[in-house]
Amino acid sequence: MTNRLGKVLLFFFFGLVVMDSCLAVPAQISCIFDVNTPAKTPVGDGVFLIGNQPVIGDWKGSGVALSRIMQRVFRFKGAFAAGSKLEFKFTRGDFARVEKSATGGELPNRVLEISGSNPVSASFTVAAWADQFSGSAEPNISGKYESLGKVSSRFLPDPHKVWVLLPPSYGKSGSRNKRFPVLYMHDGNNLFDPQTSFGGVDWGVDETVNYLANSGQIEEIIVVGIGNDKARNDEYTPFRDPKHGGGKGNLYGRFLVEELKPIIDAKFRTTPDAASTALGGSSLGGLISLYLSLRYPTVFSGIIAMSPSVWWAEGQIIPWAAAQKTDPARIRLWTDIGLNEGKEALDYCRRFDKRIKAAFPGLKRYVYKEFPLASHNEAAWRARFPQALTHLFGKQSSIPAQPGDDRKSQNAETNQKF
Repeated sequence: MTNRLGKVLLFFFFGLVVMDSCLAVPAQISCIFDVNTPAKTPVGDGVFLIGNQPVIGDWKGSGVALSRIMQRVFRFKGAFAAGSKLEFKFTRGDFARVEKSATGGELPNRVLEISGSNPVSASFTVAAWADQFSGSAEPNISGKYESLGKVSSRFLPDPHKVWVLLPPSYGKSGSRNKRFPVLYMHDGNNLFDPQTSFGGVDWGVDETVNYLANSGQIEEIIVVGIGNDKARNDEYTPFRDPKHGGGKGNLYGRFLVEELKPIIDAKFRTTPDAASTALGGSSLGGLISLYLSLRYPTVFSGIIAMSPSVWWAEGQIIPWAAAQKTDPARIRLWTDIGLNEGKEALDYCRRFDKRIKAAFPGLKRYVYKEFPLASHNEAAWRARFPQALTHLFGKQSSIPAQPGDDRKSQNAETNQKF
């Protein structure tokens, strides 16, 4: 009896040891980051750290506030799992006040690998802040284009820069009476030039559109790029999120529909009807494209929603979209997600896909794709933009046939945002 009890206890304790080893989590490594800020940093402003780990905001909201230890020096104290690869930036609370190079250029993410078992101490220097440059720099755009400068709105607090990319044949003698479809795109400063783009990588919209049009793969189109500003999180979100705020997308929509589109239609030879007008963007830009296209079905029929932030406000866009009285035969919708964008983002996009297919069984020109190697950044969106563009404006035979295409996309580790 005693031997049997001993064996039982032995197996019990052995099981506990095995279970403990299976449940073991990586050791947490203490980290201290000191951040030196430029002399022009406003005295009353705080400094924030935001990046790809939950401890530092997971690229959401403002991140985590740092402690001031000297007049222009701030400190972060926290812990990360051993083996973590941190990607991060410093801001003064939002991306309108993100760190920049000394000349005002975009910077790639800072990267730090947490290796070993010893505490980590690191020092960083911010050269400049985004809002302390005039913002007068214009993107270098290939092909024909016009800059409308800053377009004011009675609905929004600040004007928005607008750039208009024109088709290759625009203005030529043989096409002076021809009208063109229009694609309105958010985050316009990220579309054409790495020097003005978030993270130093642009979408290459000008090169892509011109190449596909010149090679006959898509019809010639006009692209309207609408620059973002410090109110991006408010303007690109249709619902208020309990953690991140926002929810002023309706006002941004009124700016587009009631103010900007009439300007574009009056100034350029557009085909102004809904069948020839589309909206496009990524992340929150994808979210607001979905929302506004469904809210204004008599204005827009085409949608490019790359890596849309459908998780925003606990996924309110999903039941809202499914409840809209939409004619599925009129919609052209491209939406996608990268498999390196995180489980939450992927789960919400799959929920959106499933719900939309169930709500609109007649939706024929709908594509949902997952890209195995793609992260949440401009480089990944640039890589698959030609497919989205061809889906909306190409010949029917050029439209990718199957959702879930497993072609590999770029996995450049530049910048992440939402």
